[in-house]
Amino acid sequence: MGYTMQSSGTNSSGGSSKKVIIAIAVVIVLIVAGIGTYFIITNHPTTTSKKVTITVAGPVYSSSSTIWENFVNNETAVWQKAHPNVEIKFVGPFDASSEAQYYDKLDLMTSKASTAPDVMLEDMFYTATYAHEKVIAPLNNYMNSTEKNSFFPSALGQMEINGTIYGMPTQVTDTLIYYNMSLFHEAGIKTPWQPTSWADILHTSMELKANLSSIKGFIPMNIYTDTRGGEASSFTGFEGLLYGTGWGLYNFSSSQWYGNNPGLNATLHFYKTAFVTDNLASVDLSTTPYITTGQYLQEGKLGIAVDGSWMYGYQWASGSHEIHNFTKYIGLAYIPTEFGQAPYYNSMVGGWGWAMYNGVSNKSLVYSFMQALDNTTNQIKINLPGQALAGGLPATTSASSNPMFKDLMPNAPQLDTFYAKALKYGSYRPPVSTYPTVSTALQAAMSDVVVGKMSVSSALSAYDSALVTDFGSSKVQIVKGPKIGPSASSSIATQYAQLQSKDVQSPSLQFYNNLYLVSKIKA
Repeated sequence: MGYTMQSSGTNSSGGSSKKVIIAIAVVIVLIVAGIGTYFIITNHPTTTSKKVTITVAGPVYSSSSTIWENFVNNETAVWQKAHPNVEIKFVGPFDASSEAQYYDKLDLMTSKASTAPDVMLEDMFYTATYAHEKVIAPLNNYMNSTEKNSFFPSALGQMEINGTIYGMPTQVTDTLIYYNMSLFHEAGIKTPWQPTSWADILHTSMELKANLSSIKGFIPMNIYTDTRGGEASSFTGFEGLLYGTGWGLYNFSSSQWYGNNPGLNATLHFYKTAFVTDNLASVDLSTTPYITTGQYLQEGKLGIAVDGSWMYGYQWASGSHEIHNFTKYIGLAYIPTEFGQAPYYNSMVGGWGWAMYNGVSNKSLVYSFMQALDNTTNQIKINLPGQALAGGLPATTSASSNPMFKDLMPNAPQLDTFYAKALKYGSYRPPVSTYPTVSTALQAAMSDVVVGKMSVSSALSAYDSALVTDFGSSKVQIVKGPKIGPSASSSIATQYAQLQSKDVQSPSLQFYNNLYLVSKIKA
């Protein structure tokens, strides 16, 4: 899922060495009497008179090989019947037990044309890396505008590198806030709860801490952090806040990575508030797999969790931690922007997609197969609870009108609508091949702050130095100066700069309350 804390995605979504995504383009599937009719919209030849085999790779660690083989073959049966000379073979890798191992094995497979799969499932996180290494094939000659426009921009955008499309997503995930409604009621906090700023999140966490002190080991809030959290810390945690400041990690206009900027500064201050100054979050919990977080939230040990849509399918939809009346106990909220400024909320979008190996000889035939593999109905099927990518959402904008869409969240069907709506506030990691290096440096800065090793300013200086060492000073842009958002006024910006320059030590909550009040008064 663009992120799932499992080796790389469950204790990070970033995984071992690389990841990508690609391929496919939608075959518009109409379900007529249970039979899918495919309309191939390309002009390239998609048949063959020769006997050929199309090999497919997927992350078996996430479910059984039988589930993968059944999905690949059963859901493309109509296409296979129309192409009797083509054999479809699922090739694993079967001995990978984690996402990191999956990519290690996949790297070995793609290192030689004789072992490389024709079609592979990739995390969008590493699309740029594989594209840079020319492992995956460009799809611009095969994907037309109709297919391109069928996807959520925040999904397909992660696979478009400098105008070249390298993949088509089959799953999207987004980030949001979960909260335990029973604990909120016990603490005297009204639900439904939708924070309108970072200050609201911190203030509510303080209320939970003050009113639920009798619960042994209670943790008011969780947000992933530290190097041990891996990509979960960068993607699900830090960037979910950062992209709500009006700033990001990369300047596409100048092709430079941002070093210190007001957005990074503010986000690290939030972390310092939560973990150090006000002791609202636990480093031990925030560096564990999401399954632990889900259990804590369900069991009443955790009040608020910044996490992802995958939590439902993997944690609560089925199995030992199933919640039959989910929305009676667990509330959902969007992640607000820093001050509640437009667009008001932010959600980090990740996911998976099918990619085509660049060494494929008959690309049009393979692309045709990928269209059949990735139609909207199949996107829903692969994300159903208990299936290969359980917990995600289909990547096409029309999916919510498909009759099967309600089956994604069988115990709480209204959740799929909430998750889908969050996509319109979607941001995504820069599709630049050097992002993993930046993510690692970011995790180190977070770690230094949350364990109390460094001040925010010192951690940012170390972050700047790491980027300059890795990329050279010409590839790093350091911005000293205030910016709250696109509509920020000069008076708010002045107050912002004054407070930030102090690197506030105690209590940091006042730092955010002051900014929040200033912005409200000005509004």
